[in-house]
Parts: sequence; C-alpha cells; structure tokens
Amino acid sequence: MRGVSMFLADYILNPGFARRLIDLVSGYKVEVAKAALDLGADAVISGDDYAYRKGLLMSPRQFREFILPYLKRLVNAVHRRGAPFIKHCDGYIWPILGDLVEAGIDGLHPIEPLAGMSIAEVKERYGDRICVAGNVDVSYVLPLGSREDVAKETRRCISEASPGGGHILSSSNSIHNAVKVENLKAMIETAKKYGVYPQGTPF
Repeated sequence: MRGVSMFLADYILNPGFARRLIDLVSGYKVEVAKAALDLGADAVISGDDYAYRKGLLMSPRQFREFILPYLKRLVNAVHRRGAPFIKHCDGYIWPILGDLVEAGIDGLHPIEPLAGMSIAEVKERYGDRICVAGNVDVSYVLPLGSREDVAKETRRCISEASPGGGHILSSSNSIHNAVKVENLKAMIETAKKYGVYPQGTPF
C-alpha cells in the first residue's frame, strides 16, 4: 500500500499518476456530496488535510497544480445544489489560505491555534467572504486544562471571532477520547453565556 510520502513524491516523479488518482478520488467525493445533499444534508464539509503544525505537506505551487482544481470542482458541485461548502484543514495553512478562499469555500475549520493559526487574523482578512469555525484548543486546553482554562479559551475565541457574525464556535479539531467531559461541558456553558448575538459586551 502506498504511503502519503510516496504519493507526494509522485507530484514530482510521476505526475500523471498523481493526477489520475486525484481525479478518481475527487470524482467520488463529488458524487458522495451530491447524494448527501439530495438526501437532505444542509451543507458539505470536506477533510483532506494539506498541512501539519509546522507547514504544508507540499509546496504552494504543488497545491495549486494538483489539488486546487479538484477542490474547485467539489465546491462548484456543492454550490450548484444551493448548499454551502466548509473546508476542514488543520495545520499551518497561511501560505494557501487565500487560494482556499478563492476556490469558493464558504467556511473554514478548525483554524488550529497551536499551528499558528489566529482566528482573529483569519476573520480580519477573510471574514467578509467566509465563515470561521473552531479554534478552541483541543490539544492541551480541552484535555488537560481546568474548567477555568476552558472558559478563558472559549471567551477568547468568541471575542476574536464572533463580532459581526460568521463564526461557529467549536474545538480546534475533533472531540477525541482524551477530552475531559467536564471541560467539554464548560466550553458549551461558556458559549451559551457569552456567545449570544449581538456581540460587543466586554468580558
């Protein structure tokens, strides 16, 4: 079975194979998205991480050549059915974030804080074009922090991203098994208390 690193090497060593595989996979994802929407889904969220915490898994040029056209294909298919498209991609994605927005995504998740992704900066740059989702730290605060830590982190996220709308509060990735139940409850309770529109009341 080919590993991710071997497939990424194909961008250079065997680009024809890489394009054929990406075309096959993206075609499948388009059909799954269309079927989900036809069955009543309100929106589509797609994974496929392009980065890790320290940087991209490929160069920006490779992303634009191999990935971006197929992302646009999926986004357009969802939009043709009148639904929004949310892109999930954790890690440090600043070098390609403008490309994701230009592809037509309607929302971005999870805007990972430990990867250097500031939800305040994303909101400032692109908040008039996309919805921002996530950013409550799930690597340390939710699994290991106190309820007070969680409340502080949640309030920070609300304060930075919620004013003006276009923010979905959530963790900075999946709610995994290490997350404390009491901390998840603290995040939800804090959101109910402070995440009420209109925003603007200082904490």
